[in-house]
Amino acid sequence: MAFGLSKKERLCSKKAIDALFAGADSKSLLVYPVRAVFRNTEEAGIRILVSVSKKRFRHAVDRNRVKRQLREAYRLNKNILATGTDVTSSPRGLDIAFIWLTDRHQPSATVASRMVSLLEKVAQSRLQQ
Repeated sequence: MAFGLSKKERLCSKKAIDALFAGADSKSLLVYPVRAVFRNTEEAGIRILVSVSKKRFRHAVDRNRVKRQLREAYRLNKNILATGTDVTSSPRGLDIAFIWLTDRHQPSATVASRMVSLLEKVAQSRLQQ
């Protein structure tokens, strides 16, 4: 699996984002300081959205740093979601939103370890469906 993060892997559609947050079939998991909201889709592939609130970090440079850390942690560990999935039993796609919950910066190693445990929980929850 490639380690890139292409445009196809980003959740951009307003309709898909609204469905993710308003849908009754969406699930949410928390591994502090990151919360993941996810839902299965009929479209192929895994798409992500990264969100850091302006309320948490006033300066754009701080928000961008946290978003960069989250994207990098996901990019390096996205294979966790791909392994162990059976194409015939599970839905084809997955939309995930990662939301930053604290107003403090975290070291990149901490963000990466939390992302790994969050992705493992999402994969486990997806297999149970």
